[in-house]
Amino acid sequence: MVLDFKKHVKDYRDPLYGFISVNEVEQKIIDSKYFQRLRHINQLGTTFLVYPSAMHTRFEHSLGVLFIVEKMLNHLFSNDYNIDALGWDKSDLGIAILSLRLAALLHDIGHPPFSHASENLFPTDKFQNQLDHEDYTYKLITETEIADIINNNIGTQEAVNVAEIAVGRAKDRDAAFLSDLLTGDFGADRIDYLMRDSYHLGVEYGKFDIHRLLNTLFIRYNEEKSGPELYIEDGGIHTIEAFILARYFMFTDVYFHKTRRILDNHLTEFICSCLENGRYPLDIFKYIYWNDHQIFYELNNRKQEELAKRLLNRKHYRLCFETTDHPELHELIKFNWMKYEVKNKFGEAVYLDEANKATYSFDQPEIFVLQNKHNEFRALSESSTVVRNLRRIEKCRVYGAPEICKDVMGFCNSFWKEKSC
Repeated sequence: MVLDFKKHVKDYRDPLYGFISVNEVEQKIIDSKYFQRLRHINQLGTTFLVYPSAMHTRFEHSLGVLFIVEKMLNHLFSNDYNIDALGWDKSDLGIAILSLRLAALLHDIGHPPFSHASENLFPTDKFQNQLDHEDYTYKLITETEIADIINNNIGTQEAVNVAEIAVGRAKDRDAAFLSDLLTGDFGADRIDYLMRDSYHLGVEYGKFDIHRLLNTLFIRYNEEKSGPELYIEDGGIHTIEAFILARYFMFTDVYFHKTRRILDNHLTEFICSCLENGRYPLDIFKYIYWNDHQIFYELNNRKQEELAKRLLNRKHYRLCFETTDHPELHELIKFNWMKYEVKNKFGEAVYLDEANKATYSFDQPEIFVLQNKHNEFRALSESSTVVRNLRRIEKCRVYGAPEICKDVMGFCNSFWKEKSC
């Protein structure tokens, strides 16, 4: 039976947006066991052990991204100039909207237990390529009943297109544009997780003017790329800057929080000990049974073991040394020198952590700003002093077991003062 994309069948209550409406096809996918699994995947790994209210899941985030995509499309396609820039006919436009909505809903379906905390436990494929949650997302969209739902209701092989949009691997310019609306620097994914994470954690860092952000986005046809791309009007630069800074502060103060980082590491070690060969199953039908509840079950069964105690009894390693968020080159060189010395002296009783992130993708094609005064386009980094002066976060830390923490701290501080590069 062909389902109705236009038939609104359910509203989900949401603390950020009020109600999130889904159609018949989307609800069919939501009801699948693959999507329902996201109810049991925490959005922020072990962050709830630092911020007690961080209990939200990938399930509600995925619904939130669908909502943001809908608002984004409503704004962009209410403007004839934007539609003309795309050059799509009515049929292409309709399929694009349906595909992007499904990609938004499904973009995180492949996440492992506790999300990014155990990302490095994915196996390699038969060609020895390292897999990640996006590879599993692609497989879950294209190799399960989800593919049948999509192909039977949009068109043959459309599940592959949805998967490529969802994981940012589109093969043509039009699909790449849709993927950028979802996963780009100002995509729906980032918009929702910043707002949702800050709301549930009770922090102010991730807040920005979402309405102004969406209203400042427009579409133009880029002759050099031979395809459509987003641009912003210069009146929206400050809103874009606020959005980028919100992401920056969420990384420095939440995602790279000192305790969350070490707890994620301990959790990864524990999960590794639970898995055959220390890796998640390559078979997606076995993989989907791994979720947060399964890990808690394993923790409680092994609560007398040291790895479990680090998490259940807060016997985690303690911070002994850290650099600034933006160490200079000579400091990075010195840390690389020190980490070998501290590891040689204390062995497995220490853990070395290097948290790296660029909160704006300078290495990717930049979004352009329309300078209305001169009627010309300039790259955002040329138009914004704030963006131009952003530096990559490169936080380096040393953690030590509680019983030797003072010794490790003393060693690191002495090394840092005495050694020069």
